[in-house]
Amino acid sequence: MIVRTLLLTLVTTTAIAQAPPAPAPAQATRCTTSAHRQFDFWIGLWAVTDAEGHFAGVNRIEPRNGGCVLHEHWMSARGGYSGTSLNWLGADQRWHQSWVDSMGQALQLTGGLAGGSMVMEGAPKQRITWTPIDRDTVRQRWEMSANEGKSWTVAFDGLYHRVADPPAPAAAEGSLLARLAGDWIGEGDVMGKRVAVMLHVGPVLAGRFTELRWLNLGGGAAHTRFEGRAVYALESPGHYRATWWDSEGSEHPIMASEQGDATLEALWGEAGRTRYTLLPGGEIEVIDSTKHKDGNWVEFGRSHLTRSLE
Repeated sequence: MIVRTLLLTLVTTTAIAQAPPAPAPAQATRCTTSAHRQFDFWIGLWAVTDAEGHFAGVNRIEPRNGGCVLHEHWMSARGGYSGTSLNWLGADQRWHQSWVDSMGQALQLTGGLAGGSMVMEGAPKQRITWTPIDRDTVRQRWEMSANEGKSWTVAFDGLYHRVADPPAPAAAEGSLLARLAGDWIGEGDVMGKRVAVMLHVGPVLAGRFTELRWLNLGGGAAHTRFEGRAVYALESPGHYRATWWDSEGSEHPIMASEQGDATLEALWGEAGRTRYTLLPGGEIEVIDSTKHKDGNWVEFGRSHLTRSLE
């Protein structure tokens, strides 16, 4: 998960706009009750089949915004059709779903748990029931009524089959690289310019590698965008190799190693270095440097990032 190099060609920025204040910690952790976890059985990547066992599509359901929302992304097996929904527990202690698809159709549903199933209804008269069969199988039954609920017609009856989690993590559990995994956001100073920064670190390719994605947003009249990606491979405990590519057309190898239990040092190109340090408060400090001819490292960028709830 070694970070990218904020290259010397990178930034042509001035001060970025003042961001709104971060929410209080109580707001960031409020969706932690057992009621908020009632629909967690739907979380995952699923291959969906219809009542005849034919492949119907792929659905990905992910927790967002600190676990306050479940984000659904549906892709039809036939192509040309997709849809997304947001699902959340409201202040009324009922579950709500807002759905919109690639045909511009929208659906609003409300409901809750009933006999172990999540059941939501909406107008025009629609009812969707999600029933966990076991940990890796969920049944979804979508029904419609033309007579105010006196009788129902099945529009879709399918099974969700969980796609297995990656079998082999790229970094050992508990390692610094594993602890840095996730989404991060913050700001920094690069060559005297204030910039907004975003970082994502996570497993890819069946968990055998770790991808690092860096996004740099500069200030000024026209905000400059710089992004890069690197894919890291574990060579031995605490040691990684990677290749970096960015939007400036740069490509270079990276050799990285964990320095103690809090700092990951990435050496890039012929004379570049990025250090990621996990601070006691849970933030990441990222320092970029280049080596001058005299052998000394000279810092040209420093950023501080905190975990994003996304």
